[in-house]
Amino acid sequence: MICLLIISGVFLISTYVPGLAEEEPVSNKTSKSKYEIDHLFVDTEKREIHLTGTVVKTKGWVQSLFYAYGYKWLKKESAIIIDADLSSLQTAIALLDWKLWQRLWEKRSRNEDVKVTLKWENGNNILATKLLEEADDICFFDLIFVGSPYFDEIVIGEGFSGPCSRCPLFALEEKALREEFIRPSGKSGYFVNEDLIPPKGTSLKITIILAEKTDD
Repeated sequence: MICLLIISGVFLISTYVPGLAEEEPVSNKTSKSKYEIDHLFVDTEKREIHLTGTVVKTKGWVQSLFYAYGYKWLKKESAIIIDADLSSLQTAIALLDWKLWQRLWEKRSRNEDVKVTLKWENGNNILATKLLEEADDICFFDLIFVGSPYFDEIVIGEGFSGPCSRCPLFALEEKALREEFIRPSGKSGYFVNEDLIPPKGTSLKITIILAEKTDD
């Protein structure tokens, strides 16, 4: 039922909005295996994405640990804002494994080896999952929302430039994605580990590490 509503909603808004932006992030190849995309640095040989971010929340509940600029309503429900937009992150992931995004959305990557490490001044490398409490069943999709095949064209393409409250798809978008965020345990979101997360305003070096490609 939700899928039908999404399809009809996308049709309605595409007729309401005069055209959608289709610009792709610029990818600059700096060496044989290294690329720069916006503020992201990709190493295809090591299968790593390097980026930076800032801590904005140190306690309470969050939907995701990280936020990449795109779905604005998720920003206030994240603990760390990364210095890149969602479209650039998607491009970086595709450079390492162009099938991974689909597996993430279809929830076929829960057992996939995608690690995220953090480092800040006077701190050691730490797994990102350590900053969340009771994160035993967490996967990369839970750490950061990487987009939706139903809404990306509108959200990332900025097909509707008005406030979210005026967007005819806003309520449907949030409701549909809230259901996607529910994990097999029946829970959604996490509580921040107040003992480990650094203070607000702390700048972080973030590394996303992908395992070897699969044939999925």
